[in-house]
Amino acid sequence: MSQPPSATLPAPLVSVLITVYNREQHLRACLASVLAQTWRDFEVIIVDDASTDGSLALARALAREAGDARVQVHANERNLGDYPNRHRAIELARGRYLKFVDSDDLIYPHSLAIMLAAMQAHPDAVMGLCQSAPELEQPYPWKLAPEAAWRRQFLGRGCLDCGPTGAIFSREAYFAAGGFGHWGVLSDTDFWYRLSARRPVVLLPPGLVWWRRHEQQEFRRDNAAMVYLERGFALTVAALNSPECPLSAVDRHAALRRARQHHARRLLALGLRARQPAVAWRLWRASGLGAAGLLQGLRPYLVL
Repeated sequence: MSQPPSATLPAPLVSVLITVYNREQHLRACLASVLAQTWRDFEVIIVDDASTDGSLALARALAREAGDARVQVHANERNLGDYPNRHRAIELARGRYLKFVDSDDLIYPHSLAIMLAAMQAHPDAVMGLCQSAPELEQPYPWKLAPEAAWRRQFLGRGCLDCGPTGAIFSREAYFAAGGFGHWGVLSDTDFWYRLSARRPVVLLPPGLVWWRRHEQQEFRRDNAAMVYLERGFALTVAALNSPECPLSAVDRHAALRRARQHHARRLLALGLRARQPAVAWRLWRASGLGAAGLLQGLRPYLVL
């Protein structure tokens, strides 16, 4: 098999990974946003996951049009699924840092430069995550040690909830942490938890990426909201009970109590306001909350 064009080039600082499945209508704009970056030391790895539309043909045509040796196109012989395909893209990458840009999303021209400047300013950090709202405490970017990141995530306003397009992380740290797990649509969140439990994370400013919204996205499927509700709670409990949890025993207990109370509130709202008592009942039985735990959802949150 012949080498890809970029194999003869020096390894870049960052690999931009575009995983594709039936995104023909969005792929051109996505790749154009990557190639428009002010930071130039990167490679682009496009991996098509056996699309049934014209995505692969378009990806190859776009690579030819770009005439840029940094752009590679790879095709899976069979459909691997979302996170296995992301893993394959990572295996093909050579950069020190990895930057996913989902094939229906865009990044602004300044994105890579700002992300990489933040990561290089904090060389002990293994991951940077874009935040979705302006920060009231101090200007971005700023670094959080594992315990501080988890306190903010599970006892505060949150900081580990962005999707892959909003993240940049170390390739070495990815493999050291065991890569993406088996949490389905929440495999990215599970990975952010595991990385941030080990090493510092950098909080990046908003306005670096644009998440497109459309009807073909996985989180818009008929049962997606229930999957996120059920699996999200299970993942939170598993993370807080993990030996890697960096929180003190007191904070871990408080975080678990808050997670259970929040889940109970959502189940009560699902059964009463959304008028889906059968679904709420099923999720409650699966949650392990018990009757007393469900009633906690009626009480005010404790102020920490």
